[in-house]
Amino acid sequence: DHEKDEKKLMAVIDSVDEGVIAIDGNYGITIFNNYCEELFGCSKESVLGTDIRNLIGSETLLAGMIERGTDYDHLEAVMESVSGQISYVSTGRVIRDDNGIMIGAVASIKDTNKVRELASIISTEEESAFKEIIGNSRSLEQIKKTICTVARSNSTVMLRGESGTGKELFARAIHELSGRKGAYVTLNCAALPESLLESELFGYEKGSFTGASATGRAGLFSEASGGTLFLDEIGELTPVIQAKLLRVLQEGRVRRVGGNREEAVDVRVVVATNRNLEDMMQKKLFREDLYYRLNVIPIAIPSLASRREDIPLLVHFFIQKLNRRLNRSIIGARQDFISYLMQQEWPGNIRQIQNTVERAMNLCEGDLLTLRDLYLDTPTVNASAMAGWRTPAEGEVPTLREAVEQCEQEVIRKVMQTEKSCRSAAKRLGVSHTTLLNKLKRYRQ
Repeated sequence: DHEKDEKKLMAVIDSVDEGVIAIDGNYGITIFNNYCEELFGCSKESVLGTDIRNLIGSETLLAGMIERGTDYDHLEAVMESVSGQISYVSTGRVIRDDNGIMIGAVASIKDTNKVRELASIISTEEESAFKEIIGNSRSLEQIKKTICTVARSNSTVMLRGESGTGKELFARAIHELSGRKGAYVTLNCAALPESLLESELFGYEKGSFTGASATGRAGLFSEASGGTLFLDEIGELTPVIQAKLLRVLQEGRVRRVGGNREEAVDVRVVVATNRNLEDMMQKKLFREDLYYRLNVIPIAIPSLASRREDIPLLVHFFIQKLNRRLNRSIIGARQDFISYLMQQEWPGNIRQIQNTVERAMNLCEGDLLTLRDLYLDTPTVNASAMAGWRTPAEGEVPTLREAVEQCEQEVIRKVMQTEKSCRSAAKRLGVSHTTLLNKLKRYRQ
């Protein structure tokens, strides 16, 4: 009976459309289903009982569970197998006995290419709206659920979160799921002075001010009528603009600068800020009545540091996205690269990790990103990553070349902290893009 039950169980495991591998506490393979045979190009008879590390290496997620004793969910990685390099998505669980002692581990594995094929087949309105919001962490999934619930409402939404968390992407998703037929219009309130911001938002009549168009111009509220207006950095509005915005929100009517007639507008307003508006209200820098008018549906966007499990998916997404722009053919990242990124704090959030991946892709000489390609925005990491010079002993005078190189590396480090890409950094330094890349590669040796 026991043998029959075991055969039935293996028949079920062999029938699922994903790989299932189980190992014991000594890394010996105990389960290896049909999908794994196809994926790895070897039979189960040849691998059962052998060390998993001989098949796919010691740096894999599955082998790592035995060392760390911790589970993982939906991580993407690349591994070497007897049939070559394999990109896969995996979820793993530690197996424990009745006393809580670890006795092995089991993992599900799916070929990344098949995951993408499935994603292209199953395409819904929600998936389209969230296509650039990458991750499946619990906090992110909860926000997506909230957005799906409130999208068809006309109430104002306030997105709160740190800089670089992608608030504009969430605003766009709200519009796409709203069913509103009008345009999606955006404005960064910190980008314009008060005089231009007023005419940009509300429009102006001809001859209203020097340089005004001879025919006048409709404002963004009018352009977004029937659609959505996204106002980023709402905390940067001056008191005058705050008062005029409040009036439009209350009455649903807009008066152009220099005009005397009002125009009805039907606009869904979404705003975003990384400022502490409550503190600004205490200091009389932000109107309390406007705050409550905007904060009807507050949504807090989590920082990247609070959803580190999404980092592997983000890295893969940015590699695919940047390959086209950089004319590269990077196929993925090694586990050491992913693991190191998952340990960082990411004060610049999604924007910072995209910049980091771009820099690594510029520095990468192969087709996989590795730890050697990393160049982070933190001085402590950069100091070690660019430690190409010999540190003089106490009392020793460095050679002129060493001193020049040390100074050059420090200047490069400071510029790379503030610039968004290697190209913009090279322009600021007054050198070619190739020259900067060569210096970065030389100094990281």
